Parts: sequence; C-alpha cells; structure tokens
Amino acid sequence: MPVVKRFALQTLLVVLALVGFMAVAACARPDVDDGRVESETPPAATEVKQEAVEMASEPEAADSAVQVAQAETTAEPAPTANKKDPANPYDVDIPPMSLEQCGQCHPTYFESLRTEGGRHQFDCRECHEVFHAYNPQKQNWAEIMPNCADCHGQPHGSVHVQCLSCHVDPHAPLSMPYAEGAPVTKACADCHTGPAREVAEFPSRHMDVACTSCHHDQHGYVPSCFECHGPHYEGQALESCTECHPVHKPLEIALTPTTGARTCQACHDTVYTEWKETPSKHGQVNCSLCHTEHGMIPDCRTCHVQPHSDNMLSKFPDCLTCHINPHDLPVKRKN
Repeated sequence: MPVVKRFALQTLLVVLALVGFMAVAACARPDVDDGRVESETPPAATEVKQEAVEMASEPEAADSAVQVAQAETTAEPAPTANKKDPANPYDVDIPPMSLEQCGQCHPTYFESLRTEGGRHQFDCRECHEVFHAYNPQKQNWAEIMPNCADCHGQPHGSVHVQCLSCHVDPHAPLSMPYAEGAPVTKACADCHTGPAREVAEFPSRHMDVACTSCHHDQHGYVPSCFECHGPHYEGQALESCTECHPVHKPLEIALTPTTGARTCQACHDTVYTEWKETPSKHGQVNCSLCHTEHGMIPDCRTCHVQPHSDNMLSKFPDCLTCHINPHDLPVKRKN
C-alpha cells in the first residue's frame, strides 16, 4: 500500500475512534438522550474528520507534508568548528597593540594628546618604537625613549638642543610651562630678537628682570601691566598703558594726539589742574597736541605764527613775558 494512502487511512481510523469515544461519553450523561448525542457531534471532531477526508483526497498535499516532516526529523545538525588550542600557548600570532589599547593603560598621556597634542596626534608607535622595556637597574630610559631630533632636527639651532627644557611634555608640545632652572631668558632672545634688542638698547628697570618674571607660567602669556604697576588714575584702561609706554622700552614714552590728558595728571598734577580750570582757549587743546614728545617744550610760534609785529617781537621775544602761563593764559574777563 502506498505511504500516502496508508497515512490517510491511519488518520481516518484515529478520527473515527475519537468520535466513538466522544459518543460513548455522551451516552453516559444522565441528562442527555441518545438522539441528542447523535445530533450534537462536537465541532472539533467534525473539523478533524473533514481534514482527514481532504488529506485522503489530495495525495499530493499529503505527500508533501510527509516529506517535510521526514526532512525535519532527518536533517543533520550544522557542523561546529573545532578550534584546537596550540600545544604551546606561545605558538600564536600576537597582533600589534592598537592606539586604544595604549590609551587604556596610559590615559593621562592619551588625554594630553587628545586636547593639546597638536601635530603629535598620530599613532603612539610612530615615536615609541620600543616600549615596556625600561629596566631600573640598567637605567635605560634614554635608550628607549624617542629622540625629538629624529623628526624635528634642530629647529632652534645647535645652541638649544635640550628640547624638554621648554617643551616639558611631548604629549602636549605647544604647552610650554617653563622648566625650573632652564636658561629661558637667553633662549627667548634667540627667537624673540626684537624685544631682546629693545630691552638692551633702551635701559630701564625691565632690564633687571628675566623674561619669565612677566611672561610667567606659560609660553605666549601676555601679562597685564597692572600686575606690577599701578594705574595713573582709578579706572584707567589697560590699553592706554602701551599707547605711551612700549613694553620693552617703557621709558621711551610715545605720545599721540589721542593720548588722554588725564594720564599726564599722574605726574603733572599742578599743570593739569591749571589747564583744566583755565578759561582760555588752551583749555580746549589736548596736552599731546603741543607736547608731541614727552618732556618737549614747544615754541608758541609753532601754532601762533607771527601773532604780533616785528617791532613788538623784537622787544619781547619771549611770549611768556606777557602771556605768563601757557596753561592758564590771562584773558579779558567779563565783569
């Protein structure tokens, strides 16, 4: 007998047995008669019987179902890879360490490179060709650490070859807090020739201090004049300091037409008060318009060209003989 027909017949027999069992159970109920049992076949049994009949009538569908069931039961499990450990645990290839692995053990250096590394932000192994090889007994630190000159040569000439005296942290090369005891002032002059020349040619108390006394803590730091010097008057703007006093030659006072007269008051208080209160037209003229250089006494005829006749000027060549005080000229006052 073909497999499909045998399978359909077995299914039909099971359904008939189930229906008979349910009929016997219905007869055993005291409140239900035989006619009712016969007429009330459970819907589920009916559906099962119908499916069996349909399956028996469609041998191709039944055959497919049998084949699927057989395939599922006879399918072989997927083969698992058998990874054998080497006989010697050191018979394995170790891949090079990654940048992330370096950072896991050296987070401080990694963070410095991340935030202040500049052009040093590349793979650690491009500098550190030998690592984890320091031996305290051999003191071989210099042998395993990279040499700055291998990449940079001698950017500051042959005089300054101790790179770490200024660039104390190669992982943050542009951050240069000055190393204690380093000859920084001389090193500064090699690069900053202009300021060094001005300090030497125009003597002042700025010659007596090292560069790091003002430019302290960090390379490129520009200090406020008020860190050492008090203002000429309360509320003076910091910008006005360098308008008159060039930083590296502070006694060479440079006046401009916009130099505030109130700045002059710090040293010339009496003159400033006279000028401030005078009713003459000189009270409307800024100090630096007449005194174009600090300490210079102007000639009145620079502005007042031939104010009087030659005869009068020959008798009174000094204007102040009559006009007495240029900061508070005598004027005809109203009664």
